[in-house]
Amino acid sequence: MTWTEVPSYLCLALYALATVASLAGVLGRSARVKKLACLLCAAGFAFHTLWLVISIAGGAFSAVSRGFYLLPLSWCLALAGLLVSRRQNMDIALHFVAPWGFFLGACALGFSGTPGSLPLAGPLFILHLAAIFAGVGVMAVAAGAGALFLWQESAIKHKTPLEGFRKDLPALGALDRVNAMATLIGFPCYSLGILCGFLWARISWGSFLSGDFKEWISLLILAVYALLFHQRQALGWRGRKPAILALVIFAASLFSMFVVNTVLSTQHGF
Repeated sequence: MTWTEVPSYLCLALYALATVASLAGVLGRSARVKKLACLLCAAGFAFHTLWLVISIAGGAFSAVSRGFYLLPLSWCLALAGLLVSRRQNMDIALHFVAPWGFFLGACALGFSGTPGSLPLAGPLFILHLAAIFAGVGVMAVAAGAGALFLWQESAIKHKTPLEGFRKDLPALGALDRVNAMATLIGFPCYSLGILCGFLWARISWGSFLSGDFKEWISLLILAVYALLFHQRQALGWRGRKPAILALVIFAASLFSMFVVNTVLSTQHGF
């Protein structure tokens, strides 16, 4: 193991410890342990950032590979969780970030030796990827908040007493605000990413659409994202429906990355 690999292993170790501490703190209702989990997650993000910088500086991302997609995506997810935790005073966002940061980071490390076949060609293509990562990253945090929202709402609807660690979960209104903030930031980012991708395809491949299934699933995600954005901004949607759509968007994004990119034939570097 070289010194350049140290940040990746430290990042994963800290995220793993943060996940264990988070679970212990939530189940044991220990504020001290939950605070430790947040500190471990923040430290993991610091090494995550260093890992990403070293990978870019070392030329590991000269072409798109599976590892390329997963490492920046997991970094954007962690950043979104940190921002939500700070802006909304909701430490539980970091409890969600830690296991996902570990999982996606471990997958990125596992795929790091996979050669890329689609070169990074210019700022338009880089902007396409960065905006997509940002849009999916913030929606990942919204999906976590959405899952908690649906769980809490079901308990309230069935008049199930909120006992134990469930008493410490954020209120429904706070979870809905996470969805609103993520939608407001994520939809423009994702839309910009799709637009840049199609413009780059037109310049490089001669057409906006090539019939690749990756493009169609991206358009489907954009359509659901647009529905969520419109309904929240124009019609004032709140609560259950936005929570469900956030979960749909994140699930479709994972399907695109883990199924489309690895199982189906695609021109997007796999």
